[in-house]
Amino acid sequence: MKLNKIFYLMAMVCTLGFTACGDDDDAPKDDTIQSPIVGTWNVWSQGNDDDGYTGSVQLNWEVEEGTSISLDLLGTGTPTEIPIKETVVPLANSLGNKFLPKVLKSVTFTPDGKINAVVSGYDDDDIAPEWETVKGYATYKVISDNLISVSIDAEKATEDIDDPAEKAQIKTILKSYGTIPVNVRWNGEKPFFFVDKAYVQPMIAALVAFIDKVPTNAMEPDDLQTFTMVKGVVKQLSGIMDKTSKFEAGIELTK
Repeated sequence: MKLNKIFYLMAMVCTLGFTACGDDDDAPKDDTIQSPIVGTWNVWSQGNDDDGYTGSVQLNWEVEEGTSISLDLLGTGTPTEIPIKETVVPLANSLGNKFLPKVLKSVTFTPDGKINAVVSGYDDDDIAPEWETVKGYATYKVISDNLISVSIDAEKATEDIDDPAEKAQIKTILKSYGTIPVNVRWNGEKPFFFVDKAYVQPMIAALVAFIDKVPTNAMEPDDLQTFTMVKGVVKQLSGIMDKTSKFEAGIELTK
């Protein structure tokens, strides 16, 4: 099943109420996009397991002092308080930059508004990735120098899913995103594509409502344990976002 491609692309455009801007009457009729983001950009990473990793994945999350998230890591029913600033942010950045390069190699923004990506389904350290190019899963429009809108094609992204119920569920999720506002900031010659608090906060509220409806009766014990932990995290996020002064989650790419 090629469902993993959906999530690679969502991560690529900065993993996940926006109305796209209307057409400018004075804009040129040529559909060719003139923007410095056009072209192929590569994921980058450096580091090791001892010292941690830095690279394309960048989570900037500023919260009130002492803000934490409760996780029952061992499944004992006794949660552990994990500080956002001191633990969650550096851990997310390090793990993201360790594993993203194994599944996403590069992103191409074409002049006609398409987003293509070179991806792999392998994440085993002992297996060399087998890269393939995926096309047609997402498109983009340039709104300004610092903002693009990204749309995911729900029909194409789910065409390889055989289970009708799963297909309908994933398609509904993707369609609910509508058009994703992705901010663009240049760190020197590297573009940083990210979503911010203004987009993420209302999305979390919708996610909380959705996750309560996910059926769990057919889940294997290990999957149920993981899902229960994720559900617990999601339900805490709304309160944590109220204590958040800055949130940027995205990827920085390089030539």
